[in-house]
Amino acid sequence: MAAKSPTLSSIEWAFWLPHMLFKDAINEFSNWRQIKVSGHTVVRYDKVLKIFCLYLRNPHIESITLNDVMNYLNMMKDLGWKRNGIIIVTLALKKFFEFYNLQKFKVLDEALIPTPRKEYNIPRIATEQTYRKLINSIPKDNQPHHIRNRALIALLWDTGARNGEIVSLNASDINLEKRTALIRTEKSRGRRPIREIFWTPGTNDLLKRWMKKRKHLFTLFTFEDLDALFVSISKCGQNAIRGRRVSTFNVAEILRTSSNRAGIPTVNAHSMRHYMGRDIVNKGGSNSDVSNILGHSSLESSMIYTMMTGPDLHRRYDAFRNVPRNQRQRKYKIPRTRALHC
Repeated sequence: MAAKSPTLSSIEWAFWLPHMLFKDAINEFSNWRQIKVSGHTVVRYDKVLKIFCLYLRNPHIESITLNDVMNYLNMMKDLGWKRNGIIIVTLALKKFFEFYNLQKFKVLDEALIPTPRKEYNIPRIATEQTYRKLINSIPKDNQPHHIRNRALIALLWDTGARNGEIVSLNASDINLEKRTALIRTEKSRGRRPIREIFWTPGTNDLLKRWMKKRKHLFTLFTFEDLDALFVSISKCGQNAIRGRRVSTFNVAEILRTSSNRAGIPTVNAHSMRHYMGRDIVNKGGSNSDVSNILGHSSLESSMIYTMMTGPDLHRRYDAFRNVPRNQRQRKYKIPRTRALHC
């Protein structure tokens, strides 16, 4: 008769189960996840999890309870965090615990973590007027910062691309003769991993000038990233090294400081992207055109960019209802604001 296989008591089983500190578990999870999704998503989830780890003082992941999670989420709500910011935290925690549940760690069931409903806000939309003020606020001199910033902002405006897509461009990706480039699409979900972007002759002239200045900078100091189209020039803030690829944070700062100098509300890359989607529709384009040009993974995403509100919607309504021209909604003027100095 075959011998019985030994069985573990509940106490022995508890000691046999794998244990891992939260900090080490986050590193392992991030290393695995970066193979699957974009680097931006990995970094965002990594930051969310590390803050939660700090809040719990780096416990073993097996000891984290639903009560710990709920206390943390409720504290975020009490401190005034927006609902969409809390959603990011819940999604990161769900993915984290799902990863370790699949490996048979005795951790919290991710299905128990509640996710708030997404809060939809009317998007900020840039205008031709704000763009002109923004680009004209940057001096047309020979300073490398100014040459780079004018080219970068013009490229964002003309292409409607995400700032992460623009900073990922290499110099070799740019075809100045045809005014086009192949770009790696963020948030493609595998449906549109690469797409082509285009720009106007005016932006092409700015890019040519930057490429010439970039070549000159290459002789003055060592580039950390030899291929990057847009690079840091001075040692400051996050740029401890010159010649490093510009980050999305750097783009946001360039837009913020330029907006302050122009005396307008802060223009971000996404507000330019929304303008592009709206402009395509206003000129007779379809949601499919918006999706193809902006690189959306689905037509549903394009619907958000083409949603009309306020004066634009009023004018469209007047046109369809045959309201006499002299009684139609007039073009909206952007209110003047004072520049912020910081």
